[in-house]
Amino acid sequence: MAAPSLCTLPYELLNTIAEDLTEEILPSLLLTSKNINNALTPLLYASISLYDSRTARKCTNTLAKEPQEHHAQRDLAAYVRSFTVRFDAFGLKQGQRARFARSLEGALSRMSGLQHFVFDCVYFGTPKVFNALVNGASRTLRSSSFKPDRPAWWPDGSDADALNNFHPAFPELEAVALTLHSYVPPAWHAFFRRVLDSRGAHLRRLEIGDDNAPSVAPLFPSPGAWSALEELVLTAGTTPQAFAGFPPGLNIRKLTLETSLGIPQSHPTEDIVVLDLVPDYLFPNLEYLSCAYQLLPAFLPAGAPMQRPIRTVRLNKAYYDPNGDAHDSYTQSRVVPEWSNVRKVLKCLSRSAGPVVDLAFYIDWFDAKTFPAELVDYIQSIERLVIVLAMEPGNTSHISNYGKLLFAHTPRLHAFYLSDAPIKDRLGSERSFLFAFAWNRHKSWLNEWGNHATALEEVAFSTECSWRKAEEGWVLQVYKRDEESEEDDEEEEDDEDEDEDG
Repeated sequence: MAAPSLCTLPYELLNTIAEDLTEEILPSLLLTSKNINNALTPLLYASISLYDSRTARKCTNTLAKEPQEHHAQRDLAAYVRSFTVRFDAFGLKQGQRARFARSLEGALSRMSGLQHFVFDCVYFGTPKVFNALVNGASRTLRSSSFKPDRPAWWPDGSDADALNNFHPAFPELEAVALTLHSYVPPAWHAFFRRVLDSRGAHLRRLEIGDDNAPSVAPLFPSPGAWSALEELVLTAGTTPQAFAGFPPGLNIRKLTLETSLGIPQSHPTEDIVVLDLVPDYLFPNLEYLSCAYQLLPAFLPAGAPMQRPIRTVRLNKAYYDPNGDAHDSYTQSRVVPEWSNVRKVLKCLSRSAGPVVDLAFYIDWFDAKTFPAELVDYIQSIERLVIVLAMEPGNTSHISNYGKLLFAHTPRLHAFYLSDAPIKDRLGSERSFLFAFAWNRHKSWLNEWGNHATALEEVAFSTECSWRKAEEGWVLQVYKRDEESEEDDEEEEDDEDEDEDG
């Protein structure tokens, strides 16, 4: 009996197979037969991410079309569940911007099943675009980002006063990311307050950014009613009084501060200005904290009547990417935290009611010979440790002694990572620690550590690879990087572009 072809498989099984295919293979599969095309087209359009202007213009033109203009008269925009628009539009001509704005508005207005919307594209944060989002997806939207642009840049003839007539209701909205720059008209503030007020008791995640806000509190319309809010991300607040007037009663468990709240790195770590940043009554259930290192004492002050149960601490956006990819958040910071300064605040960790079990910090470098003695007293309870370095550590031969000098005193530590991501950011993705590929040396270190540290299960000496403990010993996993393909940035404009833009 001949094996059944894909065309004869039940839809459920076919859909399961397709979900495991890569984005490159799925479109080809749709061309194999009409039945497969009909069955899997919704899956193809379910998640769309637009990261370059050419693809964005073509895609939104397609999605904005009426069903009768498509093959089989399908409304393709109605299949979209996740839609991300994030690309640099500065290279587009004025006519191209206007046409893209129109097609984006048309596409959004047809996305009747959209659940997740991420928008970060200059010029197109206009009232008409957001009105299209409201008209198309207000009933189904679960998470969304909003980033209005300055009126002088709007390419679609939007009127800020039109926002006064918008009274959106988002019955499913649970997560909002909102960026309001200083040049945003007041009508935007009123509009977004209506959005937030309508979901106050149901929001679980809120991200607020404002490049000119002295305080965070005014950005909250009715925070006392936000009983469901669990995660808060703030890029707003530019002064030490940023939390002044902030109301109690929020059950925030995860807090990310992408602002130093006006406290420079050189500021004394536990003086009265730092300690008064966060009143004792705020964030009583905080479990996750990501902030600049100089702010840590404000959340774990000495002598507090009740300490917060913080279990995860990320200082200066430090993290380890298991894919070995660098990111630019390190190079965006003009000043690299010095180990001597970061060390001073780590003593706060023992005050947590958590205790802290997951720690990541970013520093300039360390001397491998003295580092264990400088660190060991602060990580007794740590189970996962990430150290991001801006430069090569010194005296690296002494890393072989870390089992005896460091890990023997950290019985809970099962994961230890060193990251060279800032080096890659600064010098190129091909650059790493000098010992990043010294795999025999790595294994020698690990075997020596094993004489003193039995809890360690995973170790990385760079973002190039990691080691995992198995029955047969330490097993190496080398991260494969996608080959960087350089595409010609110069696009051939169609006749319409030439006619309109000259």
